[in-house]
Amino acid sequence: MDHYTYHTRLKEIWKKGYDDYQAGGRTPGAYLTNEDQEFLAEIGATQHDVYDFTDDFICFGAPDWETFWSVQSIRFNYFKQVMKGQPGTYIRPMAEYTPKDGEIKGISWLPRIIEKAQHKLRGELDPDIMYGCGGDRKFLKNHNLHPAEFLQLVWNHFEDPQAIAQYLKDSSPILQKV
Repeated sequence: MDHYTYHTRLKEIWKKGYDDYQAGGRTPGAYLTNEDQEFLAEIGATQHDVYDFTDDFICFGAPDWETFWSVQSIRFNYFKQVMKGQPGTYIRPMAEYTPKDGEIKGISWLPRIIEKAQHKLRGELDPDIMYGCGGDRKFLKNHNLHPAEFLQLVWNHFEDPQAIAQYLKDSSPILQKV
C-alpha cells in the first residue's frame, strides 16, 4: 500500500459507500470487493467506518468526506505507530460505555466521547457505536472542536481524561461563559 496516496483509494471507497447508500443499500460493506476489504484492514478502518460516515452525511449533511478523511487519518497513524499495524483485540459492547449524561469536571457527555474516541483509535468500537455521531457532533460543535482535533487530543492524553476535561475548561467557548 502506498501511504502517500492511500487517501485517494479511501475516497474511492467512501464514494462507493455513498453511491450504494443513495441507491438504497443499507448493508455495511455489501458493495466492497475483497481488495477493498483488505485495503481497509491495512489502514485500520472498517466497513462500518465507511457506512456510518456516509449514512450520516446523506441523512444529516455531516460529517463530510473531509471530516471522515481527517478522522481516519488520525486512526491510521495511531494504528501504524502505536498498534504497529495490529488490529484491536476487544470490541467494547455498547452497554459498557458511560451513559450519555455522565460527567467529568461538570462536563456532560465528556466521559462517553472520550471512551468512544479511545476505542476509535484502537479500532475497537462496537458496530452500533459511531465516533462522530449526531450527539458527538453537537458536543464538539458546542465546544468548538473538530472531530479529528478531539481524536488527537484523546490520543495525546489517552490515559488522562482529567487533562482532556481541563483542556475543555480552558478553551471551550461555552465553558468560558460559566
